Amino acid sequence: MKFYKLSPEKRRDFLQKQGIKLEQIDSQVLHNLDLLSENVIGQLRLPVGLVQDLLVNGQNYQVPMVTEEASVVAAANNGAGIVAKAGGFTASSQRDGIWGQIVMQVAENFEVSHLHDMLPVMIKKTNSHFASLVSHGGGVRKIELKQINDLLYVKVLVDPAEAMGANKVNSILELMADELENFSGIKQKLFAILSNYPSQVTTVRAAVPIDLIGGIETARKIVLLSRIGQDDPMRAVTNNKGIMNGVNAVLLATGNDTRAVEAACGVFASKTGTYTSLSEWRLENEKLVGKLSIPLPIGTVGGSINSRKDVRQNYRILGKKITAEQLANIIAAIGLANNLAALLAISTKGIQAGHMKLQARNIVTSLDATAAEKKEVFQKIINNKKYSQSAAQEFLREIREENNASRN
Repeated sequence: MKFYKLSPEKRRDFLQKQGIKLEQIDSQVLHNLDLLSENVIGQLRLPVGLVQDLLVNGQNYQVPMVTEEASVVAAANNGAGIVAKAGGFTASSQRDGIWGQIVMQVAENFEVSHLHDMLPVMIKKTNSHFASLVSHGGGVRKIELKQINDLLYVKVLVDPAEAMGANKVNSILELMADELENFSGIKQKLFAILSNYPSQVTTVRAAVPIDLIGGIETARKIVLLSRIGQDDPMRAVTNNKGIMNGVNAVLLATGNDTRAVEAACGVFASKTGTYTSLSEWRLENEKLVGKLSIPLPIGTVGGSINSRKDVRQNYRILGKKITAEQLANIIAAIGLANNLAALLAISTKGIQAGHMKLQARNIVTSLDATAAEKKEVFQKIINNKKYSQSAAQEFLREIREENNASRN
């Protein structure tokens, strides 16, 4: 029997017979995971951290973040806390829809102008077929046509309402492509699939009095770093990675598609023809003013969101009735909070301290020691600035010798 046809237990047996040691997993959890993916043999757990005070458009949120990097959650809390003291983030989302693309090969005598009269009828017919989506506020919004030689490009804007919408958009496009293939002069469909081209763009802003970040010199350095990120792709990509640290952590926590957002953000950062920073900071009237615009094709229903208890828990933390627009505003605000914290760290104490603290945590986790011993070793690593496994083992030996001596 083929591997994918085996039960998850038998797949695990297959691997264990090869001498591969697998971690224990609850049988029910294993079967639930098997419904979500292919060839499931186990799980990978990630911690859920919390940003406790994110103020966006006058409303406070507690925001779950899924990441194994402690400094990302710490930075988000730091940046969010600073901006909260300044009155919070302001954000707005343009959520007209997701673009889908149909490409057809056409005959030499095909005239694209002849197809325009059909478009209103096609939109109406498609929306009637997807009445449930329309009843939730979504549906096909418009169709754009372009012919290049023997290829017809059909762009379709679909409003997915509160869902991510990928599967729904693809179903809509397939239906429309079948209709188009009946039109005179169209030879064949090449593909009909959604595009991850940037759409659903969210913009967030923050204005921070300079005394909250250490004064005018720190503010000027942050503005300079921002300017370098606008001009230099090597700096820009690192700046954007720091933004995506926060963005991806909330996307994961809410069951959204990190790959789609990452792909769209990469294109969005290059929209001028040169790769540049997604964020920008400047000085205005004794305030450090930041702006971030990113595409966030996200949803709060659909996909695996409703079927995953861990994800539903995170929505309860955010707020049960949160909309896709609110969530997009929150995600963008977290991205800008992480960006502010990173730029502030670079401008003052440097970014490496946080990374080395994470290194210390990872080293301590692997020690064969009690929780109390690990805590002491961690502190010794930080205090002595020795971040090797051998140093951790030596600190553990010293701690145990000290403890034995005190007992004797």
